[in-house]
Amino acid sequence: METIRAFVALELDATSVRRVMRVSDRLRMASGAPSATWTPPARAHVTLKFMGELPATAVAPLGEALAALAGGKKAPRPGTFRLEAFPSAQAASVVVIELEDPDGGVAKLATKVEKLAEKYGVKRESRAYRPHVTLARLKMPYDARRWLKRELAEGAGECRATRLTLYRSDLGSAGSVYVPLRTWEYEVPSRGSTARWRSTERGLLTFVRRLSPGLRSACLAW
Repeated sequence: METIRAFVALELDATSVRRVMRVSDRLRMASGAPSATWTPPARAHVTLKFMGELPATAVAPLGEALAALAGGKKAPRPGTFRLEAFPSAQAASVVVIELEDPDGGVAKLATKVEKLAEKYGVKRESRAYRPHVTLARLKMPYDARRWLKRELAEGAGECRATRLTLYRSDLGSAGSVYVPLRTWEYEVPSRGSTARWRSTERGLLTFVRRLSPGLRSACLAW
């Protein structure tokens, strides 16, 4: 049976990718940085499920099932992030930014993808899911405790997701090549509409505060 290497990823918007890369650059230039292969901006994503042996015949039905998880739906909220290392900072092999996932939306999505993949013959992952973006793969295990300073990622802001993508991962002499097979866009509120709503809300609150106590109570009750 023909199989392919594949994975399902949550894609970040351009602003989020810039925030991630800014932290990556700080880390790369920080004192004590070891030899590593760094993730370029175009490959910055949140892997939901890696499938080392996905039957080729399962690509189409899996794609149809994944479409129901993203098309026309609100994007999960990855939230803020912090620097981490796998398997540990003391013996780091991979450096990541781990996402806060404040309402558990990313983890819930990963669980749904896991169940779909298992349905099509992919082995279930035994490790607990930790949403993250890979920043670097180290050439050899490294004690990164002094290098991974928390302040390098402080104030970086939140990450936003925009789409779900099913990728094929082709092994090559220069590393893996990611080929998007299917992509589904989420419904993400524009920053402009959110800013306008917040501005209007602040204006209304200011107006209400300036009213007499009686009128203020009437407005709030309404």
